[in-house]
Amino acid sequence: MPTITSDHLHTLLASADRDAALVVVGGRAAVVPADPSRGGGPEDALVITTRDAVIAELDTGANEEQIEALAQRLDVALESLGG
Repeated sequence: MPTITSDHLHTLLASADRDAALVVVGGRAAVVPADPSRGGGPEDALVITTRDAVIAELDTGANEEQIEALAQRLDVALESLGG
């Protein structure tokens, strides 16, 4: 079962916080209101991506297939780190 799913990306994109980030803490993915590398959120979190990065990657006309493909790429990248 993947750690990162399209549901995580939907939650991240729906966040009203421009600094929101998708992180992994204790083997579980979560959206936090601020990128931990900027001093917000759990200190032991591994930042996978930020809201702004996903918006830039998907552009404005993203469909569900593109969101799913991005989630899969992020999950594969996490697995390659041993996550």
